[in-house]
Amino acid sequence: MVCWVLLHVMLIAVTIVTLTDLGFLWFREFYLESSRVIQFPVECSLPWMLVDHVLESQNAGLLESVLLPFDIYNDSAQQALVVLRQRFLYDEIEAEVDHCFDLFVSKLCEIVFTYYKSWAASELLDPSFVFALDNGEKYSIQPMRFTALFKMTRVKLLGRFIDLRSLITERMNKVFRENLEFLFDRFESQDLCAVVELEKLLDILKHAHELLSNDLSIDSFSLILSEMQENISLVSFSSRLASQIWSEMQNDFLPNFVLCNTTQRFVRLTKIPPAAVQKPSVPYAKPNFYCGTQELNSAHQSFARLHSGFFGIAHMFSIVRLLGSRSLPWLIRSLLDHISNKLTTLEPMIMGLQDALPKSIGLLSFDGGVTGCMRLVKENLNWGTKSELRAEVLRGIKEIGSVLYWMGFLDIVLREVDTMHFMQIAPWLGLIPGPEGQILQSQGDGDSPIVSLFKSATDAVVSNPGCPHPTSYYTMSKQAEAADLLYKANMNTGSVLEYALAFTSAALDKYCSKWSAAPKTGFIDITTSKDFYRIYSGLQIGYLEDSVQVPNTHGLLGDSVAWGGCTIIYLLGQQLHFELFDFSYQVLNVAEVEAGSLTQMHRGWENLLEAMKKARRLNNHVFCMLKARCPLEDKTACAIKQSGAPLHRIKFENTVSAFETLPQKGN
Repeated sequence: MVCWVLLHVMLIAVTIVTLTDLGFLWFREFYLESSRVIQFPVECSLPWMLVDHVLESQNAGLLESVLLPFDIYNDSAQQALVVLRQRFLYDEIEAEVDHCFDLFVSKLCEIVFTYYKSWAASELLDPSFVFALDNGEKYSIQPMRFTALFKMTRVKLLGRFIDLRSLITERMNKVFRENLEFLFDRFESQDLCAVVELEKLLDILKHAHELLSNDLSIDSFSLILSEMQENISLVSFSSRLASQIWSEMQNDFLPNFVLCNTTQRFVRLTKIPPAAVQKPSVPYAKPNFYCGTQELNSAHQSFARLHSGFFGIAHMFSIVRLLGSRSLPWLIRSLLDHISNKLTTLEPMIMGLQDALPKSIGLLSFDGGVTGCMRLVKENLNWGTKSELRAEVLRGIKEIGSVLYWMGFLDIVLREVDTMHFMQIAPWLGLIPGPEGQILQSQGDGDSPIVSLFKSATDAVVSNPGCPHPTSYYTMSKQAEAADLLYKANMNTGSVLEYALAFTSAALDKYCSKWSAAPKTGFIDITTSKDFYRIYSGLQIGYLEDSVQVPNTHGLLGDSVAWGGCTIIYLLGQQLHFELFDFSYQVLNVAEVEAGSLTQMHRGWENLLEAMKKARRLNNHVFCMLKARCPLEDKTACAIKQSGAPLHRIKFENTVSAFETLPQKGN
């Protein structure tokens, strides 16, 4: 017995190799013979079963040793070549190793991505939501230790050294791009209301990228996002997301959404079938392409559903943050061109309605009461055979109003963003708010605080004889001056809504002679029937009457019609004419006179009169906003003298060609 032990001690090197040789765990000829099969699938290979068990269990203690089972392949390959001298066995082992290691890297990267995605989604979950739950701990993520695996750059396998860190990095870059592609494909299969959910999912993905970047040197998220949005070029102002938002607005949002002015929301039409919009089906993806786990997916989707049935301020904030200052001007330009094109489309339709009106339309008489006034209106509006034309004109005006109100949303959001931006950089630039919205320099004509700081720091460092590289400090000082000039140049930003109104006014110039005829006598012509306000007045009273006769008809067009029609009237300089001679306003005047008399002659018209009052209140609200944001005194000469003679509208100082500062849709 002692001799036997001594023999192994004397051959200690051979003994250690024999004891640590795990190659026998791979050989399975006995089991192949017993099972009478040629080969087992790789899932039945013991080394891979051990690796797969570690990955599936996600045990933090075992995960750092997940590569140890691959030593079985090294030992079995050594035994096949040296002991058995069987090349076919080595080739079989090599093929299995290549396949198993590819599976290992793929599965490991999926687990890593899921972990960091869940970690990011858990951190971005609303804390108040988690605190209110009894089982909020299910949204917490148990820590996993991947750092040791990320540091492995020389994994020895069958005599080869594999850079595991490089393989994981390469795979992670690919997975992040695939995830972005999926999110954009998913958004393209939904409507514009899903933009809030898209921003949330992108924020989770970006935060997961930040967490993973602490351990791996992966591509920057901005570069990946630019690649997937197809706007890497410096001269590309559009992007995949901006193009999709514009496509959704043109094909679905503007035709099929209506405005509720009270709630300041756009909601989808439910009364009639919407315009057919061909969209791809929602792509399928694993939970880790959303928020990581099923529980986190359900939690975040519950928040996303709060914004899925309408379009409001929250959605506009998401659009501004997603598009940024690079693609947003392109979208604005597309919307302004849509207004111009819609006016061109409406021009022959409005002429068709003008031709059907009598040459002169007088004031409504008080003698017949409300009933007599409505009879006279129907006699004057000889549009019985032009119901489809009326509907098309109303839909066109509604789209123009929707775009302008959407611009108002955008203006509110941009003003808030600009204000926050100003509050962040004002102390560094030495800026203070002055009277009437002016921005003043707190230090007079001297340098701003950031320039003074870098200049003083440069002087202090360079004056030291031991300064090794003084040029770098001079460069930083010059960069501070450049940053000062750059940020100061972007301080006085304009109003998107005022810009849109000015563009619309310039686009209306070519139709001014057709839609706003100058009176022949030099005084107000109370019998004119060709001005645009007459057309809109007839459309409005007909629309109000239909909404009373058929319940819920108002929901077919919403309040955008008033915004579009009143804006055109205001920019054409016809507001006072409209308020004096509008059919519904005249009917309301007659009804007020009747209300003070002993004989009530407007019974049966109560619902219509109430609808007219609501329309008048909405029109007044629109006109007040237009006066505040686009005063006619500064931009158009169109008013009425005390003598009654009108001051004719002169050509607006800007034309459509003057608005070429925004990028064109083709870029």
